[in-house]
Amino acid sequence: MSEQTLTEPDTDADVDTTVDGTGPAADSQPEPAQATAGIGPAAVPERRRSSGRSRSVSRAGKASVRRIADKAQQVVDTDQDTRVLAADLTGARSAGIADLTTAIMEAKRSPVHSAIADLAGVQSGTVPEATVHLVGMGRSELQTLVQLVGALSDVQLPKKVPAKSTDAALALVEPVRDARIDADALEQLQSLLSK
Repeated sequence: MSEQTLTEPDTDADVDTTVDGTGPAADSQPEPAQATAGIGPAAVPERRRSSGRSRSVSRAGKASVRRIADKAQQVVDTDQDTRVLAADLTGARSAGIADLTTAIMEAKRSPVHSAIADLAGVQSGTVPEATVHLVGMGRSELQTLVQLVGALSDVQLPKKVPAKSTDAALALVEPVRDARIDADALEQLQSLLSK
């Protein structure tokens, strides 16, 4: 038995498939290997399977795409200073449209909400209460609060926030309590960072 008879499918038991120059197969020209190589189960395209998605999922996908497009347009319409602040707060790679839109839409929650709550906590309490509040904040929360207050008010904050939480609280308590946040700028930032 030749190598060709082992690799080709057995289509008709009565046909002699040997290619030695004699017999019925010698009268017809054998097909090149390339022509028959694609024939068989692997060459037949599979039927497309249903992805399991219903029409409601595709509608939800369209709504999601629309929300992303709307957010990208809002980023375009926002002034550069607010975009830079939003990029800093969200950890976006840049204040560019794609990077900032992606960071905003992927964020689990807006970093501004907790910073505003922290600011209200510091400003509404007494100095000892505000100090305790600042000491209890995490490093990233404290940094967000400092960024927000520094960008949206004209209060003088320390150039470098001390690493130790008690030192940071003592350095920040008075300036943060005295800060008067620009309400319009804060509203614009909140709107930009919301989904």
